[in-house]
Amino acid sequence: MLNKVKVKTLFSSSKKLAFVFLATTTIFTQIACKDDDDVVGDGGLRADPAAIIPTKGKTYTYQTNDEDGSVATQITRVKNVRDSSGIAVYDIENKISDEGSETVLMMKSFSKSGITTNEISLPAPYASILEEFEGSDFVKSIKITGFPQHQLLENNAAIGSKMTFKGEPIKLNLVLAFEEEGQKFTSEIDAVLTYDDGVVKKLENVTTPAGTFSCSKWEYSYELITKTFLDGELQEQSNELRFVNEWTSPGVGVVKSVESDMLGTPMSVTELKKVD
Repeated sequence: MLNKVKVKTLFSSSKKLAFVFLATTTIFTQIACKDDDDVVGDGGLRADPAAIIPTKGKTYTYQTNDEDGSVATQITRVKNVRDSSGIAVYDIENKISDEGSETVLMMKSFSKSGITTNEISLPAPYASILEEFEGSDFVKSIKITGFPQHQLLENNAAIGSKMTFKGEPIKLNLVLAFEEEGQKFTSEIDAVLTYDDGVVKKLENVTTPAGTFSCSKWEYSYELITKTFLDGELQEQSNELRFVNEWTSPGVGVVKSVESDMLGTPMSVTELKKVD
């Protein structure tokens, strides 16, 4: 018979697996796209100067500090600009280093009719993660839905400019099968991640180690609801609401981002450290 300590450990481990899948979806910079340094088309594509997109030919270095003390570094650059029916589509490479490991994530962005759009497909790293866990002895099933997602930002730097999220909530269902002292049981995780639309609350200059930038300050939020079950019975439910302040600048993208809990305590801070 499982004791309370083992059950608690089980759910802690299970929830950790769930966050492995959902954590990266909180960064709208994760699209798998063609790995190609060439400009496709007639070469006459012109960048929209108001687009909230990094500039081709520059490299942006970010640092993220989480409340648990962990630090991650992200190096971002435009890998490719291609012509899609006369619209310049930017494929952006993000190399994220954290505790000795490196993950390469991609972003696809474009500007049309005064709106910058980030189109979010199932992130490429999920495929390898899914394959890894699906091949394990204790993972019975994994299902992720809610992709593609779209994030739309109005380019005009004005108070009241809108940030809109389109798509169904991102959902993860993870079922794990365990055996302890001859007893078999299952642990199931249901996690739902939902974004709320945002708005520009302020126009201000923001100074980071990379310099001073003229920014729009966006405010939006997201909620992660996680339920854990043991042999079909609900054991625990957590509702985590995160508030995001994000500063963006045309030709750069994100300059700074702060995620806070309901009490206003910063949980994660990302800053632009260097532009080369």
